[in-house]
Amino acid sequence: DIGPLGKAKNPFQSIEDVERDLEEMKSNPQLHLHNSYSAGSFLSPPVFGREYCGRSTELARLLEIPSRIEWLRISTSIRLQCVDDDSERGVNTAQRVEAVFVSGRGGSGKSHLVQKCGEFLSKQGWLVAGEKFQRGLEHNSQGVVCSLLDKLVKQLVRMKNGSVHKDVEYSNNVAKMLESSFDSSSLSSLMWYLPSIQNLIEGTNSVKRTSFVETNLTHWQLVFLVTRFVQSLLKMDRPIMLTLDDFQWADALTIDLVLGDILSSVFDQKKSDRFMFVGMYRDDEVFGEHPLSMKLSNLRQSGNANVTEIPLDGFSKRDITDMIATELKLPRRIVSELGDVVHKKTSGHILYAVKLLNSMVRDSTIYFDLKLCRFDWRWDKVCTLKTADGVADFIVSTFSKLEPEVLHSLRILSCLGFQCDFDVIELLDSSSVESFQGISSALQHLADVGIIEIAGGLVEFTHDLIQQHVYEGFELEQRKKLHLQIGLFLGWKTSAVNLLEGDFKKK
Repeated sequence: DIGPLGKAKNPFQSIEDVERDLEEMKSNPQLHLHNSYSAGSFLSPPVFGREYCGRSTELARLLEIPSRIEWLRISTSIRLQCVDDDSERGVNTAQRVEAVFVSGRGGSGKSHLVQKCGEFLSKQGWLVAGEKFQRGLEHNSQGVVCSLLDKLVKQLVRMKNGSVHKDVEYSNNVAKMLESSFDSSSLSSLMWYLPSIQNLIEGTNSVKRTSFVETNLTHWQLVFLVTRFVQSLLKMDRPIMLTLDDFQWADALTIDLVLGDILSSVFDQKKSDRFMFVGMYRDDEVFGEHPLSMKLSNLRQSGNANVTEIPLDGFSKRDITDMIATELKLPRRIVSELGDVVHKKTSGHILYAVKLLNSMVRDSTIYFDLKLCRFDWRWDKVCTLKTADGVADFIVSTFSKLEPEVLHSLRILSCLGFQCDFDVIELLDSSSVESFQGISSALQHLADVGIIEIAGGLVEFTHDLIQQHVYEGFELEQRKKLHLQIGLFLGWKTSAVNLLEGDFKKK
């Protein structure tokens, strides 16, 4: 079955193809197991994009940095153990802070790349937390940073309540360190911004948490609390990785807080061997006098940080082919032509490629062949696939297939931002406002076509590009009307609940 006379459906083209298959059998045996699909496999269609594929070079570059940090920790520890004179132990061993910036177009795979790195480091004992900024919510940028740090505290609370002795001991030590680092007034103010602290430190439940009005912190007071908190964590023995996505949508003060104050506090504390920061941003939105562009330039020149920049271009043909091979559980040789077509149609834009492949599954262009007992595809449909001008046009084209009621619900969701609590949606759905009714019933269909995801009590768009194009895809006046209706209803509902609670307390 080698060459044009081969009798197999997908004959080997050369002896090199045979060698490549043998190499794949060694590295990915699951792709070559005979009849590896069960009888009901075709009932569970493939979902592209859920498994991490490609970007091996970029991932290796990213993982080099925590490896360098671990080596620094070990070498510093050995050096200090060899120093007998206490005065020599005070020698400045500070290293530059590790700051990584992953850039690329929207949908180029920045988030997945960093998430993969974070998952690996979590298994190695690192504390890893991430947050993302949202378009149009620049005024809440500092709230995003506080949410990021509160996620660290929530991890510590889970460790405290867990069964692993070293985790329990570590979380208790962190709690003691925080108590010794803050006086009662500062701790009370910090609890407003990081509410999970009251679940970490015993006795703080009885402490009156300072109200927002009472706190009324200046920017510099907030800087003091946040940097002191980070410094306290770094006094312990576990390294920390903090990530912020869509950094281009942060306001100037917050960019300065993160890249200036927080990173400087790490450097000043001489704990660079326990900290790594990763920022992600769209490079087509950061240029000229953008605050992030200017701060990055200053950071490179400061000498306080090792700045690693990882730009992401389009996925290669091999990356696209590997993704198809992994999801369809087929050797690369069999899917290579399909991979070539998808790569040409999408120019290697991974979000576009994932959406295109999943649409091919939904319309049965990719299907399970019972005779072959594997997935196959209809070449006549593959070769006639229409090519959109870009990922935005492709996303918008999928909306035209939605029922008018579902599209209206989708527009309401886009007005609520990238992510929303399911309880808020149910509240809107239960209202007497006609335009809000039916949202909940549309969610499952929107999830089935890959527009939203529903998990953990949250409803979020599968990518912020989708939310952006839904939101910008209908008239401004209609947007204003929906925002007003949503605001008035939620405001009325909140006032009514507060009024009832006040009456109850009086009784």
